[in-house]
Amino acid sequence: MPINLSLVLPCYNEEKNIAFLCNEFLTLSFNDIKAELILVNNGSEDNTKSEIDKAINNNINKNISIKLVHLKKNVGYGGGISEGLKHASGEYIGWSHADLQTPLRDFLKLYNLIKGKKNILGKGFRTNNRGFDGIVSRLHENLASIVLGVKMKEVNAQPKIFNKELMSNFSKMPYKWTTLDTYVMYVCLKNKIEVKTIDVVFNTRKFGQSKWKNNFINFISHIIFNVLYLFKLRFTKN
Repeated sequence: MPINLSLVLPCYNEEKNIAFLCNEFLTLSFNDIKAELILVNNGSEDNTKSEIDKAINNNINKNISIKLVHLKKNVGYGGGISEGLKHASGEYIGWSHADLQTPLRDFLKLYNLIKGKKNILGKGFRTNNRGFDGIVSRLHENLASIVLGVKMKEVNAQPKIFNKELMSNFSKMPYKWTTLDTYVMYVCLKNKIEVKTIDVVFNTRKFGQSKWKNNFINFISHIIFNVLYLFKLRFTKN
């Protein structure tokens, strides 16, 4: 039986989250849907890989598989997702976060919303007030809209899902920081690919911390890189 959907989760030092993530995915109401959860161990320095191996060995659900993509070196947020997508077998594929801030049930909701359609991107649209993070997101979206010439809203909201055939449009996926979400959103809007959204809530992180916003140098580097990438993307043929 072919796999209906594949969810990629890039994981960097997420050992405390793995068991929760797998349990949440395995207990979703998939019914007759065949699914796979692809966990990308993106150069983690903790026991993330061991926890993924444990989850794979403990899984007895025949309709839902858990896969490990092990990367010895961290290749960035976009890089982790891109590597995971290479191993995705589902008719519909996509990604979300592994930090428990984005409920995995939203991925299933999006699948049910867009299944049967090929030229469409399904994505989350965050509705809750996220304080400083929300302000940074609005600034990025406004600047992206001006530079790229298309209306960008909730660019980094997860999850994202689309028919695997749409991958042919994304030939230049960036690896660094969170520019992958900007790239995918821009390519879809530029090529008149329909974008369908569902309201989602971005939860408070239970374990660990952000890899960029809790370090001032990383935060500034992240902002500068994203701004420069917008101009690069605007003048690059996609």
